[in-house]
Amino acid sequence: MQAPQRVPDNDFIIDDSEDGEEDDMFDISSENGVIPLEEVDLCTILRTFKEEHISDDQISIICIRRRKLLESAIKAISRVTFSWTDLPQIEFVGEDADDMGGPQREFFRLLMIELQTSLGIFEGKAGQVFFTYDQAALEQRKYFKGGNLIAWSIAHGGPCIRALDPSLFQLMCGQEPQLEQFDSHVLPDPDVQSKLKQIQQCKTAEDLTALQQDLGDWIAECGIPGIFNATVEDMPKIYAYVVKHYIFLRTAKMIHQFTDGMNAYGKLWDLVMDNWIAFLPLFTNMQEPLSKAAFKAIFRYNYSTRGSNHREAEEDTIFSWEMVLNMIEDKVTELRFEDLLIFVTGADEVPALGFPRKPCIDFYEQEAGQRRLPYASTCAMCLYLPRGITEEDKLHEMLFQATRDSLGFGKV
Repeated sequence: MQAPQRVPDNDFIIDDSEDGEEDDMFDISSENGVIPLEEVDLCTILRTFKEEHISDDQISIICIRRRKLLESAIKAISRVTFSWTDLPQIEFVGEDADDMGGPQREFFRLLMIELQTSLGIFEGKAGQVFFTYDQAALEQRKYFKGGNLIAWSIAHGGPCIRALDPSLFQLMCGQEPQLEQFDSHVLPDPDVQSKLKQIQQCKTAEDLTALQQDLGDWIAECGIPGIFNATVEDMPKIYAYVVKHYIFLRTAKMIHQFTDGMNAYGKLWDLVMDNWIAFLPLFTNMQEPLSKAAFKAIFRYNYSTRGSNHREAEEDTIFSWEMVLNMIEDKVTELRFEDLLIFVTGADEVPALGFPRKPCIDFYEQEAGQRRLPYASTCAMCLYLPRGITEEDKLHEMLFQATRDSLGFGKV
Protein backbone atom coordinates (compact mmCIF):
# COMPACT_ATOMS: atom_id res chain seq x y z
CA MET A 1 0.00 0.00 0.00
CA GLN A 2 1.27 3.45 -0.89
CA ALA A 3 2.27 5.55 2.09
CA PRO A 4 -0.10 8.45 2.75
CA GLN A 5 1.06 11.86 1.61
CA ARG A 6 2.27 14.15 4.41
CA VAL A 7 0.88 17.65 4.58
CA PRO A 8 1.82 20.18 7.26
CA ASP A 9 -0.86 22.04 9.19
CA ASN A 10 -0.28 24.67 11.83
CA ASP A 11 -3.31 24.10 14.01
CA PHE A 12 -5.73 21.42 15.04
CA ILE A 13 -8.54 23.37 13.38
CA ILE A 14 -7.87 22.82 9.69
CA ASP A 15 -8.76 25.21 6.91
CA ASP A 16 -8.43 24.78 3.17
CA SER A 17 -5.88 27.51 2.59
CA GLU A 18 -2.34 26.53 1.66
CA ASP A 19 0.42 27.20 4.13
CA GLY A 20 2.79 30.00 3.27
CA GLU A 21 6.52 29.61 3.19
CA GLU A 22 8.16 29.48 6.59
CA ASP A 23 10.97 31.77 7.58
CA ASP A 24 14.37 30.19 8.14
CA MET A 25 14.47 31.64 11.63
CA PHE A 26 11.46 30.95 13.85
CA ASP A 27 10.59 33.48 16.53
CA ILE A 28 7.58 33.66 18.84
CA SER A 29 5.76 36.96 19.09
CA SER A 30 4.22 38.01 22.35
CA GLU A 31 0.65 36.93 22.92
CA ASN A 32 -0.75 40.37 22.08
CA GLY A 33 1.03 40.28 18.74
CA VAL A 34 3.56 42.97 19.62
CA ILE A 35 7.23 42.17 20.17
CA PRO A 36 8.76 44.48 22.81
CA LEU A 37 11.47 46.74 21.45
CA GLU A 38 14.17 45.28 23.69
CA GLU A 39 13.46 41.78 22.35
CA VAL A 40 13.87 42.95 18.75
CA ASP A 41 17.05 44.77 19.73
CA LEU A 42 18.45 41.70 21.49
CA CYS A 43 17.84 39.51 18.47
CA THR A 44 19.55 42.03 16.21
CA ILE A 45 22.46 42.49 18.61
CA LEU A 46 23.08 38.76 18.98
CA ARG A 47 22.71 38.05 15.28
CA THR A 48 25.22 40.78 14.43
CA PHE A 49 27.64 39.52 17.08
CA LYS A 50 27.37 36.00 15.73
CA GLU A 51 27.93 37.13 12.15
CA GLU A 52 31.04 39.07 13.18
CA HIS A 53 32.66 36.37 15.29
CA ILE A 54 31.42 32.83 14.66
CA SER A 55 33.07 30.71 11.97
CA ASP A 56 30.48 28.72 10.05
CA ASP A 57 33.13 26.55 8.42
CA GLN A 58 35.16 25.70 11.55
CA ILE A 59 33.93 22.94 13.86
CA SER A 60 35.27 21.85 17.25
CA ILE A 61 34.40 18.43 18.66
CA ILE A 62 33.49 18.85 22.34
CA CYS A 63 33.48 15.59 24.30
CA ILE A 64 31.12 15.75 27.29
CA ARG A 65 30.52 13.31 30.14
CA ARG A 66 27.00 13.92 31.42
CA ARG A 67 27.85 13.05 35.01
CA LYS A 68 30.76 15.50 34.89
CA LEU A 69 29.27 18.05 32.54
CA LEU A 70 30.73 21.20 34.11
CA GLU A 71 34.16 19.62 34.52
CA SER A 72 34.04 18.41 30.91
CA ALA A 73 33.14 21.89 29.67
CA ILE A 74 35.95 23.58 31.61
CA LYS A 75 38.45 21.05 30.28
CA ALA A 76 37.21 21.71 26.75
CA ILE A 77 37.63 25.50 26.89
CA SER A 78 40.99 25.14 28.67
CA ARG A 79 42.64 23.27 25.80
CA VAL A 80 45.31 25.25 23.96
CA THR A 81 43.62 24.41 20.66
CA PHE A 82 40.16 25.57 21.78
CA SER A 83 38.59 28.39 19.80
CA TRP A 84 35.31 29.86 21.04
CA THR A 85 34.51 31.06 17.53
CA ASP A 86 34.35 27.49 16.16
CA LEU A 87 30.96 25.80 15.98
CA PRO A 88 30.84 23.35 18.92
CA GLN A 89 29.79 19.84 17.96
CA ILE A 90 28.78 18.12 21.17
CA GLU A 91 29.45 14.43 21.69
CA PHE A 92 27.95 12.99 24.87
CA VAL A 93 30.04 9.99 25.93
CA GLY A 94 28.17 6.72 25.44
CA GLU A 95 25.38 8.29 23.40
CA ASP A 96 25.06 7.54 19.72
CA ALA A 97 23.98 10.78 18.09
CA ASP A 98 25.38 13.24 15.59
CA ASP A 99 25.05 16.84 16.75
CA MET A 100 22.71 18.48 14.29
CA GLY A 101 21.62 21.00 16.91
CA GLY A 102 19.87 18.96 19.59
CA PRO A 103 22.90 17.91 21.66
CA GLN A 104 24.28 21.45 21.55
CA ARG A 105 21.00 22.96 22.79
CA GLU A 106 20.78 20.41 25.60
CA PHE A 107 24.44 20.86 26.54
CA PHE A 108 24.25 24.63 26.92
CA ARG A 109 20.96 24.38 28.86
CA LEU A 110 22.45 21.89 31.33
CA LEU A 111 25.70 23.86 31.49
CA MET A 112 23.91 27.01 32.66
CA ILE A 113 22.23 24.99 35.43
CA GLU A 114 25.53 23.45 36.52
CA LEU A 115 27.21 26.84 36.41
CA GLN A 116 24.74 28.26 38.92
CA THR A 117 24.80 25.34 41.32
CA SER A 118 28.20 23.65 41.13
CA LEU A 119 31.01 26.04 40.16
CA GLY A 120 30.94 27.91 43.48
CA ILE A 121 30.80 31.44 42.09
CA PHE A 122 27.11 32.08 42.79
CA GLU A 123 24.99 31.88 45.92
CA GLY A 124 21.41 32.66 46.84
CA LYS A 125 17.93 31.54 45.97
CA ALA A 126 17.26 29.85 42.65
CA GLY A 127 16.58 32.51 40.05
CA GLN A 128 18.04 35.34 42.16
CA VAL A 129 21.72 34.76 42.81
CA PHE A 130 24.70 36.88 43.83
CA PHE A 131 28.44 36.39 43.50
CA THR A 132 30.19 34.51 46.27
CA TYR A 133 33.01 36.14 48.20
CA ASP A 134 35.55 33.35 47.79
CA GLN A 135 39.21 34.27 47.56
CA ALA A 136 40.25 30.69 46.81
CA ALA A 137 37.85 30.60 43.85
CA LEU A 138 39.23 33.97 42.76
CA GLU A 139 42.79 32.62 42.87
CA GLN A 140 41.69 29.56 40.89
CA ARG A 141 40.10 31.93 38.34
CA LYS A 142 36.73 30.22 38.63
CA TYR A 143 34.91 33.51 38.05
CA PHE A 144 36.86 33.98 34.83
CA LYS A 145 35.92 30.48 33.66
CA GLY A 146 32.29 31.17 34.54
CA GLY A 147 32.37 34.26 32.35
CA ASN A 148 33.97 32.23 29.55
CA LEU A 149 31.26 29.57 29.70
CA ILE A 150 28.38 32.05 29.69
CA ALA A 151 29.86 34.01 26.80
CA TRP A 152 30.43 30.75 24.89
CA SER A 153 26.79 29.78 25.29
CA ILE A 154 25.42 33.19 24.30
CA ALA A 155 27.75 33.44 21.29
CA HIS A 156 26.37 30.19 19.87
CA GLY A 157 22.71 30.97 20.44
CA GLY A 158 22.47 29.18 23.78
CA PRO A 159 20.88 30.43 27.00
CA CYS A 160 22.38 32.56 29.74
CA ILE A 161 21.98 31.89 33.47
CA ARG A 162 18.77 33.98 33.80
CA ALA A 163 19.37 34.15 37.54
CA LEU A 164 21.29 37.28 38.55
CA ASP A 165 19.56 39.58 40.99
CA PRO A 166 18.22 42.47 38.85
CA SER A 167 19.75 45.15 41.09
CA LEU A 168 23.13 43.44 40.96
CA PHE A 169 22.96 43.16 37.18
CA GLN A 170 22.21 46.88 36.86
CA LEU A 171 25.13 47.76 39.14
CA MET A 172 27.40 45.53 37.06
CA CYS A 173 26.29 47.47 33.99
CA GLY A 174 27.18 50.83 35.52
CA GLN A 175 23.62 51.75 36.44
CA GLU A 176 22.35 53.08 39.78
CA PRO A 177 19.20 51.16 40.74
CA GLN A 178 16.97 52.39 43.55
CA LEU A 179 18.11 50.27 46.49
CA GLU A 180 16.11 51.98 49.25
CA GLN A 181 13.32 49.41 48.74
CA PHE A 182 15.60 46.42 48.13
CA ASP A 183 14.13 43.21 49.56
CA SER A 184 16.78 41.96 51.98
CA HIS A 185 15.05 38.57 52.28
CA VAL A 186 16.61 37.50 48.96
CA LEU A 187 20.13 37.74 50.40
CA PRO A 188 21.81 34.41 51.21
CA ASP A 189 23.18 35.49 54.64
CA PRO A 190 20.55 35.53 57.44
CA ASP A 191 22.80 37.68 59.63
CA VAL A 192 23.01 40.38 56.96
CA GLN A 193 19.26 40.13 56.48
CA SER A 194 18.77 40.80 60.20
CA LYS A 195 21.12 43.77 60.21
CA LEU A 196 19.48 45.34 57.18
CA LYS A 197 16.09 44.86 58.79
CA GLN A 198 17.29 46.78 61.85
CA ILE A 199 18.50 49.63 59.64
CA GLN A 200 15.21 49.66 57.76
CA GLN A 201 13.20 49.77 60.98
CA CYS A 202 15.16 52.69 62.41
CA LYS A 203 12.43 55.35 62.70
CA THR A 204 13.14 57.29 65.92
CA ALA A 205 16.07 58.91 67.72
CA GLU A 206 16.04 56.03 70.21
CA ASP A 207 16.20 53.51 67.34
CA LEU A 208 19.13 55.41 65.85
CA THR A 209 21.07 55.42 69.12
CA ALA A 210 20.56 51.67 69.50
CA LEU A 211 21.55 51.11 65.87
CA GLN A 212 24.76 53.10 66.27
CA GLN A 213 25.65 51.14 69.38
CA ASP A 214 24.81 47.72 67.94
CA LEU A 215 25.80 48.04 64.28
CA GLY A 216 27.73 51.30 63.99
CA ASP A 217 31.13 49.70 63.50
CA TRP A 218 29.76 47.15 61.01
CA ILE A 219 28.00 49.85 58.98
CA ALA A 220 31.18 51.95 59.00
CA GLU A 221 33.14 48.96 57.68
CA CYS A 222 30.65 48.80 54.82
CA GLY A 223 31.99 52.16 53.68
CA ILE A 224 29.62 54.45 55.61
CA PRO A 225 31.71 56.07 58.38
CA GLY A 226 29.11 58.84 58.58
CA ILE A 227 26.74 56.50 60.41
CA PHE A 228 27.76 58.05 63.74
CA ASN A 229 26.70 61.52 62.56
CA ALA A 230 23.61 60.34 60.70
CA THR A 231 20.01 61.31 61.37
CA VAL A 232 16.87 59.22 61.13
CA GLU A 233 16.17 60.87 57.78
CA ASP A 234 19.45 59.43 56.46
CA MET A 235 18.43 55.82 57.11
CA PRO A 236 16.96 55.01 53.66
CA LYS A 237 20.17 56.20 51.99
CA ILE A 238 22.35 54.31 54.49
CA TYR A 239 20.27 51.19 53.89
CA ALA A 240 20.88 51.56 50.14
CA TYR A 241 24.62 52.07 50.70
CA VAL A 242 24.88 48.91 52.80
CA VAL A 243 22.97 46.90 50.19
CA LYS A 244 25.26 48.18 47.44
CA HIS A 245 28.31 47.29 49.49
CA TYR A 246 27.11 43.78 50.23
CA ILE A 247 25.85 42.73 46.79
CA PHE A 248 28.35 44.62 44.61
CA LEU A 249 31.32 46.45 46.13
CA ARG A 250 32.28 43.61 48.50
CA THR A 251 32.61 41.18 45.58
CA ALA A 252 33.98 43.70 43.07
CA LYS A 253 37.13 41.68 42.34
CA MET A 254 35.07 38.55 41.70
CA ILE A 255 32.70 40.43 39.42
CA HIS A 256 35.60 42.03 37.56
CA GLN A 257 37.18 38.62 36.95
CA PHE A 258 33.82 37.30 35.72
CA THR A 259 33.31 40.17 33.27
CA ASP A 260 36.91 39.79 32.08
CA GLY A 261 36.04 36.18 31.32
CA MET A 262 33.09 37.26 29.21
CA ASN A 263 35.13 39.94 27.46
CA ALA A 264 37.74 37.34 26.52
CA TYR A 265 35.18 36.11 24.00
CA GLY A 266 34.60 38.99 21.61
CA LYS A 267 34.27 41.73 24.26
CA LEU A 268 30.81 40.34 24.97
CA TRP A 269 30.44 41.95 28.39
CA ASP A 270 31.13 45.38 26.89
CA LEU A 271 28.29 44.65 24.47
CA VAL A 272 26.05 43.71 27.41
CA MET A 273 26.86 46.94 29.24
CA ASP A 274 26.10 49.03 26.17
CA ASN A 275 22.74 47.27 25.75
CA TRP A 276 21.88 46.28 29.31
CA ILE A 277 18.11 46.66 28.98
CA ALA A 278 18.05 44.34 25.99
CA PHE A 279 20.11 41.75 27.88
CA LEU A 280 17.98 41.80 31.05
CA PRO A 281 15.93 38.74 29.97
CA LEU A 282 19.13 36.72 29.47
CA PHE A 283 20.79 37.51 32.80
CA THR A 284 17.84 37.93 35.17
CA ASN A 285 14.82 35.79 35.94
CA MET A 286 12.21 37.63 33.87
CA GLN A 287 11.01 34.53 32.04
CA GLU A 288 7.36 33.69 32.63
CA PRO A 289 6.35 30.01 32.48
CA LEU A 290 5.23 28.98 29.01
CA SER A 291 1.52 29.42 28.44
CA LYS A 292 -0.54 26.98 26.41
CA ALA A 293 -0.95 29.53 23.62
CA ALA A 294 2.79 30.24 23.46
CA PHE A 295 3.64 26.54 23.55
CA LYS A 296 1.19 25.67 20.76
CA ALA A 297 2.54 28.50 18.61
CA ILE A 298 5.94 26.81 18.59
CA PHE A 299 4.79 23.74 16.65
CA ARG A 300 3.40 22.80 13.29
CA TYR A 301 1.63 19.49 12.60
CA ASN A 302 2.52 17.04 9.84
CA TYR A 303 -0.84 15.47 9.03
CA SER A 304 -1.59 12.82 6.44
CA THR A 305 -3.80 13.56 3.43
CA ARG A 306 -7.32 14.73 4.24
CA GLY A 307 -9.90 11.98 4.14
CA SER A 308 -7.41 9.17 4.77
CA ASN A 309 -7.71 6.73 7.65
CA HIS A 310 -4.37 7.93 8.95
CA ARG A 311 -5.63 11.52 9.02
CA GLU A 312 -8.68 10.49 11.04
CA ALA A 313 -6.50 8.65 13.57
CA GLU A 314 -4.09 11.59 13.78
CA GLU A 315 -6.89 14.01 14.59
CA ASP A 316 -8.03 11.65 17.36
CA THR A 317 -4.54 11.84 18.83
CA ILE A 318 -4.33 15.62 18.51
CA PHE A 319 -7.64 16.04 20.31
CA SER A 320 -6.20 13.99 23.18
CA TRP A 321 -3.02 16.10 22.91
CA GLU A 322 -5.11 19.25 23.33
CA MET A 323 -6.69 17.76 26.45
CA VAL A 324 -3.24 16.98 27.86
CA LEU A 325 -2.20 20.58 27.23
CA ASN A 326 -5.31 21.67 29.13
CA MET A 327 -4.22 19.47 32.04
CA ILE A 328 -0.83 21.19 32.07
CA GLU A 329 -2.43 24.63 31.87
CA ASP A 330 -4.79 23.75 34.73
CA LYS A 331 -1.84 22.43 36.78
CA VAL A 332 -3.48 19.07 37.46
CA THR A 333 -0.32 17.23 36.38
CA GLU A 334 3.37 17.45 37.22
CA LEU A 335 4.12 17.66 33.51
CA ARG A 336 5.08 21.15 32.31
CA PHE A 337 5.20 22.75 28.88
CA GLU A 338 8.93 23.25 29.46
CA ASP A 339 9.35 19.48 29.99
CA LEU A 340 7.82 18.79 26.60
CA LEU A 341 9.90 21.49 24.92
CA ILE A 342 13.11 20.05 26.41
CA PHE A 343 12.07 16.57 25.26
CA VAL A 344 11.57 17.79 21.68
CA THR A 345 14.29 20.42 21.24
CA GLY A 346 16.77 20.12 24.12
CA ALA A 347 15.95 23.72 25.14
CA ASP A 348 13.53 24.86 27.85
CA GLU A 349 12.62 28.06 26.03
CA VAL A 350 12.72 29.51 22.55
CA PRO A 351 16.28 30.85 22.08
CA ALA A 352 16.80 34.58 21.69
CA LEU A 353 17.65 33.99 18.03
CA GLY A 354 14.79 31.55 17.59
CA PHE A 355 15.02 27.94 16.48
CA PRO A 356 16.67 27.29 13.09
CA ARG A 357 13.31 25.97 11.86
CA LYS A 358 9.87 25.44 13.29
CA PRO A 359 9.54 22.34 15.51
CA CYS A 360 6.90 19.88 14.41
CA ILE A 361 4.62 17.07 15.55
CA ASP A 362 4.49 13.93 13.44
CA PHE A 363 2.82 10.56 13.90
CA TYR A 364 3.60 6.86 13.90
CA GLU A 365 1.63 3.63 13.80
CA GLN A 366 1.52 1.46 16.90
CA GLU A 367 2.38 -2.12 16.07
CA ALA A 368 -0.21 -4.67 17.10
CA GLY A 369 0.27 -5.90 20.64
CA GLN A 370 3.03 -3.39 21.38
CA ARG A 371 3.12 -0.11 23.28
CA ARG A 372 5.69 2.32 21.96
CA LEU A 373 6.03 5.57 23.86
CA PRO A 374 6.11 8.95 22.11
CA TYR A 375 9.64 9.82 21.04
CA ALA A 376 11.48 12.83 19.68
CA SER A 377 14.40 13.89 17.53
CA THR A 378 15.95 16.95 19.14
CA CYS A 379 18.04 17.62 16.04
CA ALA A 380 15.01 17.58 13.74
CA MET A 381 13.00 19.10 16.62
CA CYS A 382 10.13 16.72 15.94
CA LEU A 383 7.82 14.99 18.41
CA TYR A 384 6.31 11.70 17.25
CA LEU A 385 2.91 10.75 18.67
CA PRO A 386 1.06 7.46 18.14
CA ARG A 387 -1.99 7.60 15.90
CA GLY A 388 -5.44 6.77 17.19
CA ILE A 389 -5.10 7.72 20.88
CA THR A 390 -8.64 8.62 21.90
CA GLU A 391 -8.12 8.82 25.68
CA GLU A 392 -6.27 11.83 27.03
CA ASP A 393 -5.31 10.01 30.24
CA LYS A 394 -3.55 7.34 28.19
CA LEU A 395 -1.63 9.91 26.14
CA HIS A 396 -0.76 11.85 29.28
CA GLU A 397 0.62 8.71 30.92
CA MET A 398 2.70 7.92 27.84
CA LEU A 399 4.09 11.46 27.56
CA PHE A 400 4.86 11.63 31.26
CA GLN A 401 6.77 8.35 31.13
CA ALA A 402 8.58 9.32 27.93
CA THR A 403 9.81 12.64 29.31
CA ARG A 404 10.83 11.17 32.67
CA ASP A 405 12.54 8.05 31.32
CA SER A 406 14.56 9.77 28.60
CA LEU A 407 18.13 8.53 29.08
CA GLY A 408 20.03 10.60 26.54
CA PHE A 409 20.76 10.69 22.84
CA GLY A 410 20.65 7.36 21.07
CA LYS A 411 19.35 5.56 24.16
CA VAL A 412 15.97 3.89 24.61
